[in-house]
Amino acid sequence: MASAKNIVLAGDYASCRVFRMNAALAYISGTMKKIEDIFLTPETVAGFETLTEDMIRSGKSPLLTGVLDPACLLTLRLHASEAMQKKGIYTIAVKFQDGKRCLMEIDEKVYQAVCRRMQGEHIVKQEEEF
Repeated sequence: MASAKNIVLAGDYASCRVFRMNAALAYISGTMKKIEDIFLTPETVAGFETLTEDMIRSGKSPLLTGVLDPACLLTLRLHASEAMQKKGIYTIAVKFQDGKRCLMEIDEKVYQAVCRRMQGEHIVKQEEEF
């Protein structure tokens, strides 16, 4: 069975590893760039989206704009195919609060941690508004 590389494919943190600390916390390890770890929380992430082959082909993802070299789109389409998602390998585009962006390939566990953290904070914010 194929496994995800848990790595940043392109963008500001290219070639950095992605780890899951617990069920609701994932982070980008900054050791490759000699920077501090970047936690994937609502405080640091402005938005993220799970990429599909159709999104890449159509070019309608605002998070992809300016992150990728057009030459690597074919490779990216293979990463974001439905077959890969069925195997538990996801390609997501992330935009950070400071304007940096990246594209990462992650496994099911890291993907679930990111989704839980981002959705959990979203629910809390909605409750505070009422």
